[in-house]
Amino acid sequence: MSTTPTIPGLLQTTQVQSEPAVATAREQVTGVGTWFLRNIWYFAYPGQQLKSGKTVAKTILGEPILIGRDSSGKVFAMKDVCPHQAVPLSMGRFDGCQVECPFHGWKFGVDGVCTEIPSLVDDQDFNVCRIKAQAYPCREVQGSIWVFIGDHTADLPAVPVAPGLTDIKYCQSTVTLMIPTHIDYACAALIDPAHVPYVHNAWWWRSTRNMKEKSKKYIPDDNGWTMVKHQPPGHSIVFKLIGKKIETEISFRLPGCRREYLSYRGRTFLSGISTLTPIDETHTELNHTTYWTIPGTSFISPIVDYFVREFLGQDKTIAEMQEVGLRSKPNLIMTIKDAGTPGHWYFLLKKEWALSRAESRPFKNPVIESILRWRS
Repeated sequence: MSTTPTIPGLLQTTQVQSEPAVATAREQVTGVGTWFLRNIWYFAYPGQQLKSGKTVAKTILGEPILIGRDSSGKVFAMKDVCPHQAVPLSMGRFDGCQVECPFHGWKFGVDGVCTEIPSLVDDQDFNVCRIKAQAYPCREVQGSIWVFIGDHTADLPAVPVAPGLTDIKYCQSTVTLMIPTHIDYACAALIDPAHVPYVHNAWWWRSTRNMKEKSKKYIPDDNGWTMVKHQPPGHSIVFKLIGKKIETEISFRLPGCRREYLSYRGRTFLSGISTLTPIDETHTELNHTTYWTIPGTSFISPIVDYFVREFLGQDKTIAEMQEVGLRSKPNLIMTIKDAGTPGHWYFLLKKEWALSRAESRPFKNPVIESILRWRS
């Protein structure tokens, strides 16, 4: 078995910064809550909730962003600030093709390029196309809208996806909650297996009375890791009803995506992706999208949402407790082997991603193939 030692920087909490520049990236302390990861895709909005001809205002990494769907159904994203006198474009009108600023009526296409300045008269020669609101790469994948935050847009990485859904029809539903902590704390909690019997102690899921030693194999995978496919413990009613022919695979991808799918006799019947999107230094949006593949069962969406919201609500409650303790800016022991190792890997992955982008080189996954053991 191999595990990774704790980084000294993990015990420190310092002022939040943007992703480190190449000149200082290698000296950057990989501390908790110190900087945001850029040049990567972030979950922005559930696709089902954004109709054609509509827009929604979001804040991602402290940046105001306008997300919309044009009249043809294509999604787009631009900075939610008029470059004229800073009024949010989300406060104006959108006709399905152009966004109009409510201050002076300036119009912008969905690519952010200015198309009209009403105050200009006929003989005033001015190229309005030179004026642009910053546009962001925007994709809709598996019914979810993602926005790329960063300046390395020439060679975009793949958008994270929920696993096990290739060539399978599915229903889906997304639950959204706000977590009152920096994404680093939220991510460490998201992939920490030791908290489950305490935070998620429920009659329909798991209890501290059923604590057992676990041993799982982890392998480096893409820009994260994968816990290889295995039979889940029979701790929940669902698993007990289905029996021993069920398998699960759990994985993690940057910037903060926990993915899991369940298969029965080799066919996926349930998949999910939990995504963390930093709003600012002290707030992170948690979105969990559930996919299920049983035909004719779209009507169970409210039931799925109920249990997901109950489950994630327990995470939100513990995060609110954590926020109280963080006010005193304590020194923290973030990694305990072996249950804390995935959280430790997150910080290594985060720093390596920033370095690889800053140095314009391929990403080198720092995760070490390991068998991790813990009680849960």
